[in-house]
Amino acid sequence: MNAPKQRILVWRFLNSFRSIFYILIKNRTLSYYSCLVFILLGNFLSAQSTISGTVKDSIANPIVSANVFLKQKDSQTIIAFAYTDQKGQYVLQSDATGEFTLSFSGLGYATQNVEVTLEDHIAIQKDAVLYATSYELDEVIIASERAITEKRDTIVFNASSFKQGEEAVVEDLLRKLPGVDVSETGTIKVDGREVEKVMVEGDDFFKKGYKLLTKNLNVDAVDKVEVLRRYSNNKLLKGIEESEKVALNLKLDEDFKREWFGSISPGYGVISEDRYDVDATVSSFGKKNKYFLLGSLNNIGEDVTDDVRGLIEAQNYDDEPGMVGENQRVYSLITLSAQVPGLKKSRTNFNNAELVSLNSIFKLSSKIDLKVLGLFNSDNTKFFREGFDAFFINTSSFTNTENYALGKTTNVGFGRVELNYDISETKMLEYEGKYNRSSVKTGSLLVFNDLENNEELDDTNALHDHMVKYSNRFKDNKVLLLTARYINEKKPQEYTTNQFLFEELFPAVQEVNRIQQFSENEFKYTGIKAHVLDRKKNKDLLDFSVGYEFREDELFSDFFLKENENIVLNPEEYKNSIKYQTHDLYLSSGYRKKLNNTSIGFNLEGHQLFNMLDETNQKVEESPVLVNSKLSFDWEINKRNRAFTYIENSNSNANISDLYSNYISTGYRNFSRGTGKFNQLNSIRIFAGYNLGNFGDRFIANISLSYIKDKDFLSTNSIITQNVIQTTKLIIPDREFYRINAGLDRYLRFIRNNIKIKFSYSQAEFKNIVNSTDLRSVENQNYKYGFEIRSGFRGIFNYHFGTTWDTTEIETTSVTNTATQNTSFLDLSFVVSSKLNLQLQSERYYFTNLENDDNTYNFIDFEINYKPNNKALSFSLIGNNLLNTESFRNYLVSDTNISSTAYRLLPRYALLKASYRF
Repeated sequence: MNAPKQRILVWRFLNSFRSIFYILIKNRTLSYYSCLVFILLGNFLSAQSTISGTVKDSIANPIVSANVFLKQKDSQTIIAFAYTDQKGQYVLQSDATGEFTLSFSGLGYATQNVEVTLEDHIAIQKDAVLYATSYELDEVIIASERAITEKRDTIVFNASSFKQGEEAVVEDLLRKLPGVDVSETGTIKVDGREVEKVMVEGDDFFKKGYKLLTKNLNVDAVDKVEVLRRYSNNKLLKGIEESEKVALNLKLDEDFKREWFGSISPGYGVISEDRYDVDATVSSFGKKNKYFLLGSLNNIGEDVTDDVRGLIEAQNYDDEPGMVGENQRVYSLITLSAQVPGLKKSRTNFNNAELVSLNSIFKLSSKIDLKVLGLFNSDNTKFFREGFDAFFINTSSFTNTENYALGKTTNVGFGRVELNYDISETKMLEYEGKYNRSSVKTGSLLVFNDLENNEELDDTNALHDHMVKYSNRFKDNKVLLLTARYINEKKPQEYTTNQFLFEELFPAVQEVNRIQQFSENEFKYTGIKAHVLDRKKNKDLLDFSVGYEFREDELFSDFFLKENENIVLNPEEYKNSIKYQTHDLYLSSGYRKKLNNTSIGFNLEGHQLFNMLDETNQKVEESPVLVNSKLSFDWEINKRNRAFTYIENSNSNANISDLYSNYISTGYRNFSRGTGKFNQLNSIRIFAGYNLGNFGDRFIANISLSYIKDKDFLSTNSIITQNVIQTTKLIIPDREFYRINAGLDRYLRFIRNNIKIKFSYSQAEFKNIVNSTDLRSVENQNYKYGFEIRSGFRGIFNYHFGTTWDTTEIETTSVTNTATQNTSFLDLSFVVSSKLNLQLQSERYYFTNLENDDNTYNFIDFEINYKPNNKALSFSLIGNNLLNTESFRNYLVSDTNISSTAYRLLPRYALLKASYRF
């Protein structure tokens, strides 16, 4: 059966499929969202025509990658295109009707034009013979440019091939690229792996804090997007290290190179509350110096503070060659939360945010590059929620209610300096220094079981982080890395509340109207490391490192019960003064053996630890030896099939958060304490995965299985009463975790739709103690599955549709709690002309556990963009929460309680925004 007849059969089948969905809608078997896309899909298919054929040269050899364009007969506007395969065959589809020109061209061949007449859903066979000729080089380049090009480890996307007309910033474009996933918060993943960085013309401003770039850089400046696979952060490691990292590089349009450009976009609310959103960028990406300057202020819920936090806290991979200290962070004792599970933060974020970021790269000489980044962020936020927690513990049960209003003021100052000195072509010296100082003042009004309670938390943070790295590729296949790092971070906190709920803990205390806790956690870290990588001629890899790390934590907390400013009680069991030091001498060695298309790796790591714990009345020391090992296997069956697995045995040392022996307040009714003693925990992890297809293929599938066995783990012994929760950490043997992930990504070229199907299942089995029970078993299962479809039509209309079901089931010996949530979305895009486009976004949330009046929430947002004849000027009308949904209620379960919480949402608003680009 030939290709055109196959296409017609597929069309008839899908039309029948559409009829089935009409019947299901009528019988309410499927929701409106679940069917709308298939109805639209059938409508698009019903009018498509198919042109196919073979392109050969004058001696009947097939021509590979010849261009086939369907053009308007008079204007020569391209309305559809295709490329020939290895056999010289092509298939081209269009829903247009009438008389057209079919144009065949190829590198080194004269163009041939054929007149065709198209009617609804017909199949036409058109073959072509092209004759060799000569062209000017620039003409050849233009004619042969493809949407996607692969060059070894680099995939190049031609940006113009994926722009549909409504994109404003780089993030909008990245969402359209096949194989690239951009989360709601802006995290970018390629084939499931988060990208290392997003560069501009090969230079990196933000490392893993790239959201400040992708959410603000003008998309018109981008000509191509390069996906760099097997990427090495250190250029001297390229071709030596065994890298699975991915990075993106943005190639600029010639009109934007070496010129200052930018935009200012003020927006103000119309027929709504006092709403504003102002953004401004100024950029220059010259060969010698590069600048990216950013300013932003808004009160429409856009959380630039999270983007800043992502920049400050961004970590590289721990297994980065030569890296030390990446996982070193200060421990935070108490946080007043303003998080909403499962909903866009911008819907609940009553904010007033300001951000200024100044970022520069200077090429001081042919060998020295200097990068300077500085930013200041200020934000005033408000947050509102109310709900209940129903506890079921042994034979007792009770319900608590909360009505919570929180206000937070955040000020962050951050600076980073990087200096790269290329001593020679094989030697490099790098320095990176970071400084951060932040202040967060939080106040809340909490009504707990009809008792009014005011909380205040003053939280400051000061960080110094300095790292020096020397790299020497002393032979073509050998690299030596020497790294030294110093970190110092302080986090003092002062917490007060005016409601005394602890009568059962302190029965002899009377007349208390103020509870106060002072705490400070500070750590110092020093690490040095020598790392050698040796890539053998047969592609084997020897990996050897030796190092020393020192960390000292000092934790102090003091707890007071007061009457006004007078201390009524300062209980000893609620004070902590602890110093914890760890000296770690380690040696690591690994070897990866290449056998044709397979590789086997083995890593062995030994740690000699010297731990010292100094509390108020005691000082203890220990010197354990820990050995970690890992065995891995990788089989590249062919270019499109890959299987891999590993088994790992690891031991971890105790953290300061696990060790303190007296209680610390972590909330208005919560206290926790650690084990009070040293501990080293052991776990075994087994992982297996299979990938079908390469990045950029039309069909990609993957599946992964993981199993973790903790021989001993940190669990809890909790005393839960209506007014107080006290938690003590304890070490318990045997915890197991299972997880399976599967995904399918299929691009259907003949209907220009990309379909993604995702499934995951996890099961955790562990034990804990609640209210003096024996050890009780807890089993936590989670199922998550869904799909999404994105169109890639060249015409006026496009859509993006998806739905996800998420079910959590927690079972103990006495109770089983289950919660299920469905999240669906439908985004419609109408590009009416080059001057006018409209985007309509809708979301639907459904909770099976809630009552009918509260179980479904719908949101509709829109954006209309208009570009007048003046290309520098554009206007936007943005609408948010058009249905004016006032609150959002979710439902969560745990092994001790179920909870339902309603969150207040930003009201409906419309924003008129103008943008001037220069």
